[in-house]
Amino acid sequence: MGQAAYDYNTARRRKVPQTQRKTALRVEKGGKRRLSPLQAALRNAMHLVAAALLTGFAISLLMSEAQLVELNDQIQDAKAQLVSAQSQYTYYNSTLNSKTNITSVEEAASRLGLMKIDPSQITYIRLNESGALERQQSPVRQWTSFIYNGAVTILGTVK
Repeated sequence: MGQAAYDYNTARRRKVPQTQRKTALRVEKGGKRRLSPLQAALRNAMHLVAAALLTGFAISLLMSEAQLVELNDQIQDAKAQLVSAQSQYTYYNSTLNSKTNITSVEEAASRLGLMKIDPSQITYIRLNESGALERQQSPVRQWTSFIYNGAVTILGTVK
């Protein structure tokens, strides 16, 4: 067989740390220049304005989210009311259809002793050119009209 899978001699050897070359560092004058008190105050003011803007944006975002949640709840309530109203409409519509069905109307009429109309019961009236038909008033209606008109006349003269 050729070569062993693990060589004990290489595992026992220690690696000698390599010395790295260190670069010489030197200190020079420079870097950030010092700010005047006015410039420092302006910089701090700008930082405060930026922090205030970010805080305002965060608060407005939270408020809009709260409004969205509230409006969503109102929408859900309105949808529930709509479903309830539609169900009630469907119930009333089906009840109305069943009661106005011609067979149920005929059954109710026969229970009440009503009969279908006979052609001899139909009377046609020809109107004159005015096209209006005046109905005679009942005696009670005539008396109430007379009393009402008299009261209006008396009140008109009293003023």
